[in-house]
Amino acid sequence: MKRIFLPFVLLMLMARAAFSCEVALVMALDVSRSVDRDEYKLMRDGIASAFLDDEVRQLIEWMPGGIMVTVTQWGGEGQQRQAVPWQRVRDKAGIVRFVDAFTSQSRGFWMADTAVSEALIHADGMFRGAPSKCRRHVIDVSGDGIANAGAQAAPIAQAIGYEGTTINGLVITGANPDPVAYFEQNVISGPFAFVEVANSYVDYPRAMKRKLLRELTPAVATLAD
Repeated sequence: MKRIFLPFVLLMLMARAAFSCEVALVMALDVSRSVDRDEYKLMRDGIASAFLDDEVRQLIEWMPGGIMVTVTQWGGEGQQRQAVPWQRVRDKAGIVRFVDAFTSQSRGFWMADTAVSEALIHADGMFRGAPSKCRRHVIDVSGDGIANAGAQAAPIAQAIGYEGTTINGLVITGANPDPVAYFEQNVISGPFAFVEVANSYVDYPRAMKRKLLRELTPAVATLAD
């Protein structure tokens, strides 16, 4: 038994050693016309609050090599931009640097349409520019409505998911048609994908913390091997 088990353990350790971080995370934020000035501020501050939370910090510190994270803003067709370059986050100091860089960024677009498909293509392309190789790729899409521009999102999401990238959604409820059902059917994809729901923008910090803990949790990281 030992002769069989030891090579297996060595292979697992070698597989982990091939990666310099645990998760590469793209935070893709909806800045279309449905998100007003106050809602954008609540979304921005909610993300900062979630990353600075002690539980999230401890989870990131536990991960071998920490995480790589970047932020994109998206609206209509041709309206996507990388607001914060890739940053290595592995401890409190790294989290503070990321939060400072993120909260100092201005909003990229106003009165824009909602092109979810182009947001996904743009977010997926960010992984090619990541300076470190991470074991898992995760796109974290926040939004409060359904697409009204661009191609259908579902085929694009499925293609990205088939490549092994996880697309999770954080949906702010209240719009009609129901954005939760839209995200569940058209946006989330890949290993262990899920939708986290915020009942309002005021509820965004709680939902974002819960989402980060869920998508970065060691249990999911182990199952994704």
